[in-house]
Amino acid sequence: MISLILSAMLAQQITLPPEIHGMPGAFISIPSATDGKQVQWFVLDKGLNLFPVELLKDSKTCVVTTTIEGRYRVLAYTAAGDNPSKPAITLVIIGSPPAPEPEPDNPEEASKLSREIRAIYRALNEDDKQAKAQKLAVIYKGLVAVAKDPTIETTGDLLGAAKIAANKVLAPTDLKEIRDKLSKQFIGFPDDPAVIITAEMRLKFAAVFKDVSTAIELAIK
Repeated sequence: MISLILSAMLAQQITLPPEIHGMPGAFISIPSATDGKQVQWFVLDKGLNLFPVELLKDSKTCVVTTTIEGRYRVLAYTAAGDNPSKPAITLVIIGSPPAPEPEPDNPEEASKLSREIRAIYRALNEDDKQAKAQKLAVIYKGLVAVAKDPTIETTGDLLGAAKIAANKVLAPTDLKEIRDKLSKQFIGFPDDPAVIITAEMRLKFAAVFKDVSTAIELAIK
């Protein structure tokens, strides 16, 4: 099951509109363009509700709604035969929310992890480091949903999934210093790979994956 989830996150072709606009309370359709027969959808930000895709005639389009103005990210992936897709993300803009606040100029106001990754990133003398870092951030975003998937039963399954996902989009030597740093974020989690993941642990894992993704995005701005 893990291999199916990971492969579905990491290949084949699916594209989404860069942005979708709607008003509070409206049902907003998000179309995808793909050769895959089925599309899986995930809302990455709280406050946006996803209409059950299984109730729709065609999973290539999803429907979302919310009464709260804001900006919300929606992720989708698909697969065709044994060729899974990389995840695609669209931004759903509800109403006329204020523009996102820029990153503070004072590094003390940024997260500790963001500052540490930024320092490593800026010191790297590596080709295409920004593109590689963007891929890594997307992977960790996708792993937020994987952490919440009840079919991922053990800590070994989940941390193994994170490692496999990163290795599928990056060579072992790509961003090695950053990836070594990120691996330390999981210190304190159970060492035994056979430990069954509880509901509380799922939330903690998901929070770490989200923090890592956000830290990478901030570091490469």
